[in-house]
Amino acid sequence: MKIKVKVKTLILIICIFAVIFIWGIPASLLGIADYLDSKSSDKAVLFYEKYASYPTTSNIEGKFVYANNLVKGFDKYSIFLDGWGGASTDFGNLEKAKELLADIVHSGSYKKSEKHYFTGSYKMLMDIAIATGDAEMLHEWISLGQNYDDEDIKYISDIYNGFLMHVNGDNEGASDVISKYEGTEHADVKLDILKMELAFFNENYDEVISISEKIRNAEWNTGDKLVFGSSRYYDRGFWLDSFGKIIKGNNTVRGTVTYKDQPMPFVEIYVQDAGGGIRSGGESYIGITDENGRFQTIGLKDGIYSIGIGLNASLLEDKVLSRSGYEYVTLDGSGKEMDFVFNETINMNSPKAGEKISGSEFTVSWEEVEGADYYTVQVVIFSNPYEKSGTSISTPISDKNGKSKITENYAVFDIDKLKSRRIGMSYDGEEMILGYEGVLGSFLPGIEYPITVSACDENGKVITGSLPMRTYYDKIPSITAEGSLTDGENMIIEKSYPEAIQYYENILKEEPDNTDALLYLTKIYGLGWKKGERNVERAIELGAKYDDVTGDCNLIFRVLDTMERDEIKENKELIYSVIKKADYNLGAEGYRLLSRCYIADENWEDAREALMQIDEYVPDDLFYLNLYFGNFTEAAENLKKLYTSELTTDKIKESVLALADTAPDDSDKEVFNSFLLTLVKGIDHNTGESLYNRTSNQIKNKNIKEILHGIYLEKNWDATY
Repeated sequence: MKIKVKVKTLILIICIFAVIFIWGIPASLLGIADYLDSKSSDKAVLFYEKYASYPTTSNIEGKFVYANNLVKGFDKYSIFLDGWGGASTDFGNLEKAKELLADIVHSGSYKKSEKHYFTGSYKMLMDIAIATGDAEMLHEWISLGQNYDDEDIKYISDIYNGFLMHVNGDNEGASDVISKYEGTEHADVKLDILKMELAFFNENYDEVISISEKIRNAEWNTGDKLVFGSSRYYDRGFWLDSFGKIIKGNNTVRGTVTYKDQPMPFVEIYVQDAGGGIRSGGESYIGITDENGRFQTIGLKDGIYSIGIGLNASLLEDKVLSRSGYEYVTLDGSGKEMDFVFNETINMNSPKAGEKISGSEFTVSWEEVEGADYYTVQVVIFSNPYEKSGTSISTPISDKNGKSKITENYAVFDIDKLKSRRIGMSYDGEEMILGYEGVLGSFLPGIEYPITVSACDENGKVITGSLPMRTYYDKIPSITAEGSLTDGENMIIEKSYPEAIQYYENILKEEPDNTDALLYLTKIYGLGWKKGERNVERAIELGAKYDDVTGDCNLIFRVLDTMERDEIKENKELIYSVIKKADYNLGAEGYRLLSRCYIADENWEDAREALMQIDEYVPDDLFYLNLYFGNFTEAAENLKKLYTSELTTDKIKESVLALADTAPDDSDKEVFNSFLLTLVKGIDHNTGESLYNRTSNQIKNKNIKEILHGIYLEKNWDATY
């Protein structure tokens, strides 16, 4: 049977297919890509790539759209003393985008309808150069634009050259660029932003506000909000409203940002109040590194600040920020020198990513780091262990000899010994149900645990580590122990604690020396599987039995040290009996617990002696008690090893040492001592500020006042929760 088709119908069908081929398919690909991108789907980039490579897509438009999606933006990964985080752009995506954009610009020709994509490609190449700190690349593209006949390309080249002169301190050259284009047809938001930056760093804040309002009301072209490799320029007016109280001062912070002793250009410098945490956005930078990695901030008022930096996350895939010398900054009229030093990550020899181990022991080894006094090994534990998702904690682990500070470049760990340690705790819901990690700890069979290493100097500051500032856990070394979870362990992971208690109590009836049952029940009873469910007597009974069986007397100390002060006081006789039975063979947790019993008895001297036995870290209470007893030189030494906080600033250290040289009068000492003992006994956050104000008003000694203010900030008594 023959089917006859009219010529007109055939032509119509061909035209329909042609329209679909030429316009329909690429439009569909772009539409799907845009939709997936709006849903933040990783698959969007695949459709942008297909759109770019489609035969009928404009070569310039397709490559630009694809590159733009690969880059997405120039938000910064912010690093403060109080924390770090932010947007991420994959380094491979940036390299691919550079290749696509360079192809467009080097082609040298375009249709009138494609000019927007052509000039956008040229601009984005320089944005990428700034965002990735590639000064050589920026110079090359600026030079290329200077030799172009296209006036729009020359304008973009001049604007970015003006930015480069600005960050290098050549304000006159940058001002000449502004004068060249001001009032011309080329003048746009980019020119206003450059003008605002010069005014800002010259601290002409009235002019900054005026220009900022103009920018805010301007018509933005696509890509203008992403200027000079950043997305934070156009909010200067908003920033001044929020941070006006700390600027217009006489202090500047100066320093460098380097990686392996090489300068890192175009790194943004931020400021926040000390102890304020890391803000998710809204801050603009107050300094930026030049081509030599140097920076100087605008003038800041006296105070204690957290100085942070911002850079593209792709730069952090192989870097660790050395914490040595990195602390809160006290500004008091003299300014501050401050360097940010990035080092290369440590190479780990073992384990490998996803390594499976048999038996209870495993070895971690790594390359030696010059200048390291000791190393620490950490395990990463996830709240959703099987998916490696949810919240995570990275906690140090001790080797099989009980050492957490390791002086060799390897260590052997015993999973069975690590089980008894209290590694992190979390509570969920209104009933405060105990998280599984508080009971089971780490290295459960069948669960993968990432392992990291840090190298520290003699003062405990991290020099570098195996975990880059920006990485994915599936790319780093990890171990998985063989075997499977027991029914009881699964009950604990599922937080079915009443069933788990019954399960392990039944085991003890048959096997009184079963170590898992003794271990888990000691933790469940001692920590309390939910609020109000702590059974101290049963925990001590089972913990003592665990000691008899395994020789580990510290399990019960680690558990009971989680008790509140009133609970310690109520159960101190039981705790003393356990400590006496251990014949004072105590670890850090045992001495910490003993000190808390002495504090409950108001036996301050013995509490101090107990705290002095802890060599793994310096407890805050030891610092307070040394101040109380007038041991100011020892207190100053404590500050060197305290976790970095408002108390570890140079100003506080100087004030403590000044008290060693000139003792305060009896009146100030009495008031100060009363304050210190209140801290040691424990004070809730709500009454802290009133205690501080009352004490400070009675003190005349300026050094004690300085220490009081540091404690006030360190305790966050100025914050409302």
